[in-house]
Amino acid sequence: MAAKPDYKKYGFIPQVQPGLLVMRIRNKAGNMTAAQMRSVAELAERYANGQVHVTTRQAVEIPGVKEEFFEEALAAIRAADLLPAVCGPRVRPVVACPGTDTCPYGLLSARALAEKLDDDFVGRDLPAKTKFAVSSCPNSCTKPQANDVGFKGVVEPLVDQAACVKCGACVRRCPAKAMVIENAELVIDYNKCLACGVCIKLCPKKALQVGRKGYHIYVGGKGGRYQYDGQLIAEYITEESVLDYLEAVLATYQELAEKGERLNSVVAKTGIAELKVKIEAKL
Repeated sequence: MAAKPDYKKYGFIPQVQPGLLVMRIRNKAGNMTAAQMRSVAELAERYANGQVHVTTRQAVEIPGVKEEFFEEALAAIRAADLLPAVCGPRVRPVVACPGTDTCPYGLLSARALAEKLDDDFVGRDLPAKTKFAVSSCPNSCTKPQANDVGFKGVVEPLVDQAACVKCGACVRRCPAKAMVIENAELVIDYNKCLACGVCIKLCPKKALQVGRKGYHIYVGGKGGRYQYDGQLIAEYITEESVLDYLEAVLATYQELAEKGERLNSVVAKTGIAELKVKIEAKL
């Protein structure tokens, strides 16, 4: 008997019902065109019962595809200008928020970063499944700390004391209560500051300026039966440097992990400080 194809490599998942597959289709940064959505509906009607399920990671999946149609359905996905999903021990599709495209809290283009991550990393073989999430701001709507590697947009506020009129608007509106006026100066407690940029946006005199801006990067987050929070390993990594940093993270992970070992386990056995040293040695 011929061996079955590696269904999961192409985003097809065997169902509990023998002979049936779930056909999963990914997108970039959670976005699909109307034409792509019509194509998904057509595929669901052609190869299954017309049902489409939206996954927790912004993909769509079509249940009830017969195994015998695997190759034909995969070709149809590609012909329709769609992207097959990825499962198994490799980089999974990226989750991202709308970011600066539409959100008033957005600091960076989560969509732009997610598209680059999809182009350069999704489908890459690794010791175990590896998930990325991108959040444009510290609200963390995509839960970056719950992914193997998470990216959180941040901006550091700097005070121009000469321009500040001490109106107190930023003090009242700071979500972290990280600002006070002392001795006729505005003081920021950076240990409390969330780097959310709210104060910069609302200052009527533009006395709060952008300092460092980029992504905080978390590693070792994980959901599932046993959940782990990702640990902060790098701060204010610029948009231009994110991909290089991620390459170093994944190269280090491949060196240290056993087959089937998730990144959270590597963090636990290596220690975040030592892991940081090993990663930065590759930059």
